[in-house]
Amino acid sequence: MRLRLEINTRARELPWGDVLAPGRGIIYDSLYRAAPQLAEKIHENGWGPYGMAPFGYSAPMFPNARRVRGKYSTQGTGYLEFGSPLPEVVQALALDFMNPARALLDWGGVALQVGSVTVQQPPSFASGRARLRTANPVHIAEYEKPKPGGEHTPVRALLPEDPAYPVALEGNLNRRAETFGHPSDIRIEAITWFGPRRSFRVTGQGHSGHRTGAPVEVELSGSSGALAALWSAGLGQQTGAGFGWVVA
Repeated sequence: MRLRLEINTRARELPWGDVLAPGRGIIYDSLYRAAPQLAEKIHENGWGPYGMAPFGYSAPMFPNARRVRGKYSTQGTGYLEFGSPLPEVVQALALDFMNPARALLDWGGVALQVGSVTVQQPPSFASGRARLRTANPVHIAEYEKPKPGGEHTPVRALLPEDPAYPVALEGNLNRRAETFGHPSDIRIEAITWFGPRRSFRVTGQGHSGHRTGAPVEVELSGSSGALAALWSAGLGQQTGAGFGWVVA
């Protein structure tokens, strides 16, 4: 499930460091307001066997803003999306965003005025196949083998042209399917497009600095529920920081 918020701003641009980073804090703030026990559970332990953040979100999008080289242009009417395969998360966010007291969102110092809030259901994916394209970079990290008793340490971010990328991404997508109670039967049939490498700032729960990735379009096969979960929360790692958001 997803929420689409119609937004409006007088600001002409977002600082690049705040294109994605503020969304995580806004989600937790809304969850603590509307469903504090659920918020605490997710914040402390994540969700499922891998402790994943069970949500994703887009950057604020302004399709009609005049593009300026080197700047993230805003101004006028646009939209902002949040999503999760967990209905209770989406319902809590909707309850908060529909509250008149939340008519303004502070997105990294830029005021976003919230208009309509619309709930969107995922496609049925009845055929067991999907073509998903992301609006934001997909982050997939390569990890070194841990020493006994040690932690997995990220070595570098994989990009779609790396030979190890399809296997690493497929593994991540199956862990995401398991997280939301679906079979780990996701298969990447093809990577049909990818965009330029980009880095964005991330914050929260030990995540700091920048993460790197590239937007992709992938053809997938798998159970309809697993595909719907990926559509709802995004692809790859760091979806809780805004990476891998799927174009509706």
